[in-house]
Amino acid sequence: MTWASILAVTDGAAGSDVAMTAAIDLGQRFGARVTFLHVANDSRDLLPYVGEGMSATALEQVMASVEAGNARRREAVETSFKRLCGDLPQVQPDESVAAGSFAVSLNVVTGRQPEVIERLGRLSDVIVMPHPALTESEETASIDAALFGTGRPVIVVPAEAKKGFGATVAVAWDGSREGALAAAAALPLLGQAREVVVVTAREDSDVVEPSALVRYLAGHGIEAKTWAYTPGGESITDGLLDQAGRAGADFLVMGAYGHSRLRERILGGATEGVLRKSRLPVLMMH
Repeated sequence: MTWASILAVTDGAAGSDVAMTAAIDLGQRFGARVTFLHVANDSRDLLPYVGEGMSATALEQVMASVEAGNARRREAVETSFKRLCGDLPQVQPDESVAAGSFAVSLNVVTGRQPEVIERLGRLSDVIVMPHPALTESEETASIDAALFGTGRPVIVVPAEAKKGFGATVAVAWDGSREGALAAAAALPLLGQAREVVVVTAREDSDVVEPSALVRYLAGHGIEAKTWAYTPGGESITDGLLDQAGRAGADFLVMGAYGHSRLRERILGGATEGVLRKSRLPVLMMH
């Protein structure tokens, strides 16, 4: 099992270079195609919100501002792509790549970023995205779309990420469907890790067997050890990140949970908390 197709999202913000670098690193490790996706805003999408009651001059100014922002971000993305990928094998977005061949491409699309990520992410093996703090908007709407709209694992990369991350991987295990999906989605990376630690919280109300996940991973040739802890008064987020740090992890795998059954496309508290606070790259799966 491997990753052959990696989609990396960038908005041109300076910090998003970290995610681009991480995607290149993964692509080289797995012999995968890496597609950098940049979504430009469509000024026509603003018309239903700002068009009514505005003068033609004011409307033209708004649309010109959108286009100027698009041009600025696109120039930043193209500059980063040339700097990071100038010496790498490159292909066009619609060009096929032989299995096991590493190559990069830049795909610039106009539309609503969450919708484009959903559409293109569904045919990617993994989606790499910059930490919200590294983007212009600092919002999680695009990450929500990737997690809940594609059915694919999403790796969120913070500023502190180092090249070659994944030497020691912490897998958060609570026995849930989401946790199991995340562990299975991470198998390619877990298979390359030097150490895998299954982190489990001891809670009286739950019966979780970390040894069951260890046996599952062993069936894939992955040796893992259990790491159980008893939560104190800290939040789930703080407890998990603290234990991952104590285990020496440089990468975290966990399930992604929605806010509620009725609004699953909005991140739940623990999921968003980890995204906001983690200084480790995190793979999530819903």
